[in-house]
Amino acid sequence: MISSQKKTHPDLLYLEHALSPWQSNIMQGNYAFEQGALLEARDKYLLAKTLADHLLEQFLYAQINNNVIHAIEHCIPALVVASHNLADTYIAMQQPENACKWLCEVHLTLSSLIKHPHYDIQKVSKHHYIKTSSELVSFARRYPSFPELIEQVNFCLSSNTPSNKQLH
Repeated sequence: MISSQKKTHPDLLYLEHALSPWQSNIMQGNYAFEQGALLEARDKYLLAKTLADHLLEQFLYAQINNNVIHAIEHCIPALVVASHNLADTYIAMQQPENACKWLCEVHLTLSSLIKHPHYDIQKVSKHHYIKTSSELVSFARRYPSFPELIEQVNFCLSSNTPSNKQLH
């Protein structure tokens, strides 16, 4: 009998297994958010972000090979999604200061990853960096009556970045 299932490399199975708690927390957070259970959503997204952070850090310190690059290429968007969902939850909770904190944190993480010596890591980081830049600009436009948030966004956008966008 011929099996139609793909053979997956053991390292890639590890990645799939490692990201499953992240995915579970994101899904639970999304469900809680949709139900209006914002504190539960916040907690699930924070856990998902922490998991993505730890996985990314593990892989960044590993010996670089194709599997590690593949893992990092999955961990970066996982971190971005969790951070943005966390920020959206804080916005829904009418806490834009906390939302700004998480948006800036993930953006600054991407800013540092753009400097990674491996091209593929730079490439995926730049892709998400552009998206977080846009999200920060949209966020700042949404809260023009909060000059301290505009200042944080400007600082974040101008900190060691490839371009020096600033809102005035």
